[in-house]
Amino acid sequence: MSSITEKSAPVRSKAPTVRGHLLRHTLTLAGRNLTKLRTSPQIVIFSALQPIIMMLMFMVLFAGAVAGSQEEYLQFLLPGMLAQNAAFMVTTVGQAINSDIDKGIFDRFRSLPIARSAPLVAHILGDLPRQAAATVVILVFGVCVGFRLDTDPLSVLLAVLVVLLVSFSLSWIALTIGLIADKPESVNMLVMIVLFPMAFGSNTMVATETLPGWLQAWAKINPVTHLSDAVRGLLSGPTSGVGSSVGTTTLACAVVMAVFVPLAVRSYARRI
Repeated sequence: MSSITEKSAPVRSKAPTVRGHLLRHTLTLAGRNLTKLRTSPQIVIFSALQPIIMMLMFMVLFAGAVAGSQEEYLQFLLPGMLAQNAAFMVTTVGQAINSDIDKGIFDRFRSLPIARSAPLVAHILGDLPRQAAATVVILVFGVCVGFRLDTDPLSVLLAVLVVLLVSFSLSWIALTIGLIADKPESVNMLVMIVLFPMAFGSNTMVATETLPGWLQAWAKINPVTHLSDAVRGLLSGPTSGVGSSVGTTTLACAVVMAVFVPLAVRSYARRI
């Protein structure tokens, strides 16, 4: 009786490479927010409603004192409101991640073979469509009430992208606060304390040279001021000198992310 010797094939590990699948993991988790947006489209309307109300209110109150007419002030105000709203919209990112941790959802993520940073990036990427839609709604509303787009469509698109870039970078600040805060209720207050000086200590509603001297010094280094200048140039022109504002805004975004991305990852590691 002959015996047949069978050689067993080498067993290969089927465990996924975490780093190699970082993008796939992030996009999968970001789909949770997109599902909420599809089922509740009113979220976009509510996100755009507050800046629209503020824009109309400031047009009535300050147009005569600042620009002489509502039409001229709208040309100055609308880009500023888009820049200011880029800072305010990120509050929901901090609230969402704190709520997920409080409900125990991140305990499930911890047991999955995914990159440590995937849930963090997913929260920000999943919120970008809402921010983009709200930005477009505000811009379209402004055009409907008399705002003049004096540049080409490519410049308008670039203006929207620069606004989203700032929202993306500032989202890491809100994310870090959301990871540090004890309860979701306190996230909104803490984020506003940090971002309020950036949003209002700028030239979003009045020109920098009309501010008090000490406030001018802050406004000149404030990223929201450079964002306002960039958006004004891209929407109303002239676009010849807008490259400097866009470059300064991009550099400020890089600095913010260089500081707060490691802080967010470290805070996440400690929290879970």
